[in-house]
Amino acid sequence: MKIRHFQKSGLGFCALLGLLLITSCSPSAQKGSTWKKVGHYQNPRIGLSVEYDAEKLDKAMPAGGMFVFMRQSSQQYPMMAISAGPFPPGGKLKDAAPLIAATIPSVMPGSKVHGVHNQKMITLSDQSVVNYFEVKWNSNGVELATAFVAGEKDGRLITVSVSDRVENPIANSAAMVKTLKLDIKVDEAALRATGFGKDGHFVRTDSPAFSFDYPKEFRDLPQVAALIFRAGIPQGSPSIEIAIVPLDSNKDIEGQLTTTVGLYANLLKSGGGTEIEVLSFEMIDNYGNFPACQFEIIWKWRGQVSLTTVVHAIAKENKIIHVAGHTVYEPEELLDIFKTIKLNP
Repeated sequence: MKIRHFQKSGLGFCALLGLLLITSCSPSAQKGSTWKKVGHYQNPRIGLSVEYDAEKLDKAMPAGGMFVFMRQSSQQYPMMAISAGPFPPGGKLKDAAPLIAATIPSVMPGSKVHGVHNQKMITLSDQSVVNYFEVKWNSNGVELATAFVAGEKDGRLITVSVSDRVENPIANSAAMVKTLKLDIKVDEAALRATGFGKDGHFVRTDSPAFSFDYPKEFRDLPQVAALIFRAGIPQGSPSIEIAIVPLDSNKDIEGQLTTTVGLYANLLKSGGGTEIEVLSFEMIDNYGNFPACQFEIIWKWRGQVSLTTVVHAIAKENKIIHVAGHTVYEPEELLDIFKTIKLNP
């Protein structure tokens, strides 16, 4: 499977920025303090755990994209989140602080960063070495201080942060983020259940189960909500992404597959796509008894880079598997990847 590498600083920066934007909001918790009620979060799919002041962080928040855990006070602050995404290619953990801080105004429009303070590499209780730093900033007129720890595990950038009003001691936030442990054993079965790619092979064992092969040069890319997998050439194109969406078995399956092209075009538009044109749509029989369609769209990313997107939408077990590939070249390189899809892995 021959894949050409398209290096585009804009797309490469977009991937890095997307990762840093998400991690810039990440807050978490600390063990060994005087909390009356201790909360505990453990993620066996990533292999991490934290503890936090459950009396203050009394409100759960929905997590999505690269956020894996979020909580906040019923009074909004303090606020905590944990994110996990691919480690930026060529990046160094010791350099993460100013990059993360610089993305805050993009994540929180109208906010202003005052500066990074107390940045230092520290060793946690499990002997993991992480980057600890503090950021002072203003959001909608509220002066805030955020304590961060950023660590690396299995090629992922793990970021934990707690934000609180500046009048409250930042030591409380620091205590929580420093409870991060990265020595938790990863549950490989849990990874494979929801979908896991490594060394050029992706497999999902939960319904709908499937697998496929992709170029070993591909690396994990920052995810967005609804995706279960996204990988590609770190500098830009080509890339591939997977999503699973519900299928109504009481309605015409072919009709539902047909509507996916319009829905996908709208998603591209909402994500900054312009000049979107559907080149083709057809029902295909590539997957035997599983109904499927293929469509091709050309568009521009933020009006700058011309891209071709090819999608296979496959109906299986009351779900639709969306396999989408993006490239600046001809789509054959993506179709080669699609040919490896197996619905009975």
